[in-house]
Amino acid sequence: MKLVASLMPFCPFVITACAAPAAVDQPANPVAADAPSPAAPTTRYRVGDFVVYRYSGGFSPTPVVLREEVRAQEGNRLRIDVTATRGAEELRWIQVLTDTPENQRNNVIDALYEVKDGTPVKLDNPDNRDAFRLYQWTLIMPEGRATDVKQAPCERDIGSVKYACSCTTGKNTWHGRAVEFEDVECPEFLWTHASGRFGDVAGGEDVHRADVVEVGRRSDAIATTLLP
Repeated sequence: MKLVASLMPFCPFVITACAAPAAVDQPANPVAADAPSPAAPTTRYRVGDFVVYRYSGGFSPTPVVLREEVRAQEGNRLRIDVTATRGAEELRWIQVLTDTPENQRNNVIDALYEVKDGTPVKLDNPDNRDAFRLYQWTLIMPEGRATDVKQAPCERDIGSVKYACSCTTGKNTWHGRAVEFEDVECPEFLWTHASGRFGDVAGGEDVHRADVVEVGRRSDAIATTLLP
């Protein structure tokens, strides 16, 4: 998922904080035949799935490493633990979401917690400000409207797998400098975003670069609670 012109991994961004569902009284002798069968989960994510992105370039004084891991799954509801590291600095947070196409399109999650001194603290996140603050180490904010935007099929190798992807390219400006960008999305790649780059047109150096450095599913993963 993306916010503005950022190149972000699966990180639903418009966060609607809410409480856990209220308990519902059950009849003393429920009849199984009368109860509707729960729909099978459609999410492709499972406990232990993880991805690690590295963000580098002139936008940041030092590279940023972002790790996301699915720690719990109940139907389509997921808990994803996130760690962002920038040099000696570290941010940790937890996002709980319901993985549906509509929520992905609208960047909706159910609750957001920042981990402070090992303790999850629930955030209200008005107008996405808390989410933006947590992800800000990975973001670049172009100044203008993208121009010369083109989209074309492409392929990318991620790990040992080759994916059919869509590459979007174009131009913009950042801190008064002309930049060109490429954003790669691969629908069959679990985390969607394969890579991305903003490069200085004049000098060619990376202004903002996002790369997948590790992806997989931990075989030793043990599910935790959906809500911390």
